[in-house]
Amino acid sequence: MNEQDLDQKFRDCFLAQELSRKSVERILASGREKKKEHDRDAWWRPWLPVAVAAAFVMLMSFELAKRYDVSEFAQKVAGEIAMRHNGDRPFDIEASSFDAVQNGLKDLAFSVTPHVKQGLLSAYEVVGARYCWLEGQQGVHLRVRNRSSGVLCSLYIASLKGPLSELKATENEVHLDANDVRMWEDSDRLFALVE
Repeated sequence: MNEQDLDQKFRDCFLAQELSRKSVERILASGREKKKEHDRDAWWRPWLPVAVAAAFVMLMSFELAKRYDVSEFAQKVAGEIAMRHNGDRPFDIEASSFDAVQNGLKDLAFSVTPHVKQGLLSAYEVVGARYCWLEGQQGVHLRVRNRSSGVLCSLYIASLKGPLSELKATENEVHLDANDVRMWEDSDRLFALVE
């Protein structure tokens, strides 16, 4: 049914209700005016599905880019950790436990005692520790010895703040040419083990 037929039906209905022809014309004119306003104000409605689709595509792109950046960032952090592991800087203290490290490095702003991976770390004994920085965050570099093989390894612990916060809720094993670096989060701290 087109607009003219619809107007005629309304006209007939209103006239049947014994309204004057002038009143009927005024009602129909008012309806046409409202329709023009509605059509003029709703220019964006046909574009709404396009805008929603574009927003969805952008959101997905950002999420995928973020995931890609996190793995790339984890690779960068692991490379920095491995480089220090293979270096020969002296340690600030000799220690035989996490408590001894905590007491010896008094300027640490976080606890070095692990919670989640205690089973893994019980296979290592602490030998020494020093202060370090990872991506601008204070950290600690512990020298640990694998109890079964006797191999000296490095355990890095840093607060998950600043750029390192991107590594929250991640558990990565990054394979580098020289070393493998296992990273995990434990109570808002980044732990990284290099063998």
